[in-house]
Amino acid sequence: MQLEPTINSIQKTMIGHGLLIMFVALGTGLLLWVSILGGFEIYPGFILQIEIGGTPEGWAKVHRGVPMNSLMLIALAFVVVQINLSSSKEKILAWTFICTGWANTIFYISANFSSNRGLSFGDNKFGSADIFSVIALAPAYLFGVLSMFAILYMAFFCFKKT
Repeated sequence: MQLEPTINSIQKTMIGHGLLIMFVALGTGLLLWVSILGGFEIYPGFILQIEIGGTPEGWAKVHRGVPMNSLMLIALAFVVVQINLSSSKEKILAWTFICTGWANTIFYISANFSSNRGLSFGDNKFGSADIFSVIALAPAYLFGVLSMFAILYMAFFCFKKT
């Protein structure tokens, strides 16, 4: 007799967002290709010139970094429900991680357009601050800090004597 795995609604939500983030990661692979080639090949030898901004190195970072957020979210979908938290705490943690996944995705993409790599709200050694710096850093900063506390909370909960 085979047991059917059960996935609750919050897990499905987390997995769904993880898969959407993976779709974005695949799309950024296309943008990497266009950035390197300088356009989109319509048929052999005919390249439609397209300027997408950013740098090929930046798009390579996006294409490598965004899938990690997807995998993080999918993995945490299985961890959050296995450590026996209350349903309300599961939902808070789940939405914290969903927002973190999207915030980091926004960071990677926006940072590629930012003069200062989206690493600070002001000027830094890489360049001047701009609107892309704020778009990149603000959500990633907020949810990065929140998710670090969430991970610590889960870890300490796992070590708690029952």
